[in-house]
Amino acid sequence: MNTYNKIIFVCMGNTCRSPMAATIMQNRLSKYDVIVESRGMVVLFEEPYNPKAVAVAASHNMIMPSNNAIEIANNDFGKDTLVLVMNASMKQKLYDSFDRAINVYTLCEFCGEPEEEVQDPYGKGIEEYNVCFEQLQHLVDIAADNIINNIKQKEEKGE
Repeated sequence: MNTYNKIIFVCMGNTCRSPMAATIMQNRLSKYDVIVESRGMVVLFEEPYNPKAVAVAASHNMIMPSNNAIEIANNDFGKDTLVLVMNASMKQKLYDSFDRAINVYTLCEFCGEPEEEVQDPYGKGIEEYNVCFEQLQHLVDIAADNIINNIKQKEEKGE
């Protein structure tokens, strides 16, 4: 498995799932030199992160940055960048839309649960956001463990 210098989480609008996942991952990888960001598939205008997502992250003692939604672009992809999306249709859309798309996986696929998808809480109640956060936390913990193990193996080899 590759060692990545950058991880980008992608959801539909970059207001809920991908910023929550990026926040969780940033908390897990804070001791490592890995950039963690989030993007959206379609961002029509600058929009702040969803207040419900921010509140749920805060209830888990995590502070989401005060960023606005950003749309994924061709220059976001690279051989040292891992792109994690929320479902298989997003993965396929990225490969179809961007000639530089590489290292794109669904979050569930990357964590060994390829049949699962991260459900979108957008437009639903705070409880659905909490369920989504907990699913993301479970998956991101697995992904972070894999990434940390790869970093440690690379360091042991002196690379």
